[in-house]
Amino acid sequence: MSAESTKRSVSLVKNTLIIAFGKLSTQFLTFLLLPLYTTYLATSEFGTVDLVMTYVTLLAPIITVSLEMGVFRFLIDVRSDEERQKRIISTVVRFTACMLALATAVYLLVWSFVNIPYGLYALGATVAVIVSNMFLQIARGFGDNVKFAIGGMVAGVTTIAANILFIVVMGIGARGMLTSTILANVACAIYLFVALKLYRYIDFCIHDKKLLRQLLGYSAPLVPNGASWWAINAADRTIVAIFLGVAANGIYAAAYRFPLVFNGLFSFFGMSWTESASVHIDSPDRDKFFSKTMNASVKLFGSLGLVMLAGLPIVFNLFVGTAFREAYLYIPLLIVGSFFNSIVGLYSALYIAKKMTKQVMNTSIIAAVVSVAVSLVGIRFVGLYAPAAAMAVAFFAMAVYRHYDMKKYITIRYEAKTFVVLALLYAAAITLYYMNTLAGNIANIIIIGVAVLLLNRSVAVVLWKGVLSKGREFTKRRRGVNVII
Repeated sequence: MSAESTKRSVSLVKNTLIIAFGKLSTQFLTFLLLPLYTTYLATSEFGTVDLVMTYVTLLAPIITVSLEMGVFRFLIDVRSDEERQKRIISTVVRFTACMLALATAVYLLVWSFVNIPYGLYALGATVAVIVSNMFLQIARGFGDNVKFAIGGMVAGVTTIAANILFIVVMGIGARGMLTSTILANVACAIYLFVALKLYRYIDFCIHDKKLLRQLLGYSAPLVPNGASWWAINAADRTIVAIFLGVAANGIYAAAYRFPLVFNGLFSFFGMSWTESASVHIDSPDRDKFFSKTMNASVKLFGSLGLVMLAGLPIVFNLFVGTAFREAYLYIPLLIVGSFFNSIVGLYSALYIAKKMTKQVMNTSIIAAVVSVAVSLVGIRFVGLYAPAAAMAVAFFAMAVYRHYDMKKYITIRYEAKTFVVLALLYAAAITLYYMNTLAGNIANIIIIGVAVLLLNRSVAVVLWKGVLSKGREFTKRRRGVNVII
């Protein structure tokens, strides 16, 4: 591996770790609240809240026209030009403010005629999520991953404190859970507004129509893409609620919390990978660099799913209350789906780097159709197994499609034996997972542990080189030598 390639890999690892610090606060700390939710909330109550937040995730990108992704990508190109940064941010913030005002008016009008469960909470959560996401993407666009991480930590700590106060102490159940979500996003937004000094970049008198058209041209195709992702990840909740009831959705929501750990870990890498791919998209050796990164990523995140399958039989009951124990049955399919989702995410970064958002939309729509079709056909016959399987099938289809579509622009060379080995390991791990015997669980941990170490030797080398590099830098500084990185 060349010195330049090693430098890029180390930089990618560094940014991943910084982002992980913040995301750990929101994803994993809130995951630790699962025992609280499954103890203090009924299955129907948990299922209803999950549905509300599901629709919030659908509405947010529609209202903003996914401009938060546009501001991130466009800011990457002007990191040394504060005036252009101000023009981009002001244009996006002004447009978003107008869309939020319009959406709020429409929502309140609809709410006056239609009974929407937890209506005001849903509205508050939508606004708070939109604003915090916008500020988080601005931080990424600036390349300030440290403040991005701290913003995530602020949200995570606020979520935990608020949930304990409202659910455990005050006993207000679902309303407390939704209020906690709102407060967490508000706290994150306030921190980023102050820390990034966004007041310096926001001028409502600036409205660059040409720039807005460019931003919308980039972001608008991401709206149907977002809707497609919603169909893959969330429409199953609606289907479950209609055919099996909100209590069943509560069970499914509890099962889905475990793959969220997988998705959260990938998102750390995915964010830094998107930035790295965008920065190096025109490098002469990009195909080689991208191929090495994606091969290593497939091994790493394939291993992550295996580790979860090996460990969950031992710890599952610690996280889930008695009423939610059925969730155990559906987790393997969801983890397999999350693995394919990680591969999809690797290609998403390449599409974004090349500003090919229409292709992102097209591939996502295909997967959404597959997901909804499998869920609708299967749910009457196999119950909650249907939406879990639908997610796995949809992401597999999307991963395959994106691979062959991206071949037109970037050559990615995979090690075929990696997929064969992973397929065999997943088959063994899932079999032992459902057997759920002490001997089987121990054997699973040993087998998977050895396999994971062997699969990820190259990642360990990169990490070790990064540690050695920082060690040498620290030593030289201690000796009074200035080091330029």
